[in-house]
Amino acid sequence: MIFKLFSKKKKPEIFLALDIGTEAVKSLIFEKEDDKNIILGKGLEYFEEAESFKDLDFPEEILKKTIAGAIEQVAKIAKPKNIFLGLPANVLIVKIISQNFERKNPKGPISQSEKEKIEEEVFLSIKNKIAQEFSRKTGFLPQDFHFSNLKILETKIDGYEVSSILNLTGRNIEFRVLVVFLARYQLEKIKRICQNLNLKIFKIVHPAENLGYLFPNEKINAIYFDVGGKITNIFLVEKGKLTGTSQFNKGGINFTEKIYQHLGLSFSQARVLKENYSQSILSEKVQKRMKEIFSDTPKKWFENLKENLGKFPQKLLPANFFLFGGGSLLPDISEILENGGWSNLTFFSKPKIEIIYPKNLKNFEDKNQILNSPQDIPLILIL
Repeated sequence: MIFKLFSKKKKPEIFLALDIGTEAVKSLIFEKEDDKNIILGKGLEYFEEAESFKDLDFPEEILKKTIAGAIEQVAKIAKPKNIFLGLPANVLIVKIISQNFERKNPKGPISQSEKEKIEEEVFLSIKNKIAQEFSRKTGFLPQDFHFSNLKILETKIDGYEVSSILNLTGRNIEFRVLVVFLARYQLEKIKRICQNLNLKIFKIVHPAENLGYLFPNEKINAIYFDVGGKITNIFLVEKGKLTGTSQFNKGGINFTEKIYQHLGLSFSQARVLKENYSQSILSEKVQKRMKEIFSDTPKKWFENLKENLGKFPQKLLPANFFLFGGGSLLPDISEILENGGWSNLTFFSKPKIEIIYPKNLKNFEDKNQILNSPQDIPLILIL
């Protein structure tokens, strides 16, 4: 007699993603099924009086209220307890660090245990280096920092790039490592809020960790701009590898503030008007008036951008510009990138501007087109 055994298909696990930005909290309910993230629903809750918090550090009660509001918008779909968490770029910090290691026995092949020991020593050295640096900058003690991830971006042995050091020989190993960390007091604040809302942090993620979603299997040279509410993040990619990151405190909220100051509207009304302007759905006369109100706002953003690009050690920068984030839809941003003066900076060719939409990505399934804006890209990058 032959018995057929049927294995019950594992039920997909449902998660909640929370992207806490500098202007709003975005929520996303999704299922993880194999390598696919299946989108079920999203929410968006703006901070009250976001313009009044110039230090980008919201009081705990306001943070809790805004997070709860974003979750409430998707609670009818499902109530998962495990969350993927994204945090503002001034809270969850990303750095790319180079670190060398010299082997004592260069002729012997690297075993699995030696590989693990080398990486452990390299990571410890990097953690100590960063903790000391930021301790001097902030006044916190070195032990007051939490490292959420260290990811090797590139490895070389005796000058030759390798995909892995396992079973290879050589003396000098160079690592380039992506480091993601934050102050412990910020982590504890978020943990308290999550516990009060009956949530558990499954993973803390910086968009830089998953930037490959934007260019899978491509050896692309490009600069990616995440134009957020109060912060613009810059990611430099060469041959499909992240080689540099930077940020500055300018974003879409600076345009909202201009409307708020000039027209006497509430801040939320000014935001809606800015969004309508970004979508070009206002009359020609009003569109023109908005552009006049903004006047020097895009110029200030552009000057900050150039200053940060100038700090990269590369003398020749990629000409492919990819934009995402809510502020990327502002026509003034694309216009100044295309027509602005690039004094003191050199590119491979004239910069080409492209805005990234969720439909361009392949790591998720969104049959109902719930995610349809460049504003959703940072949320996708924490899945």
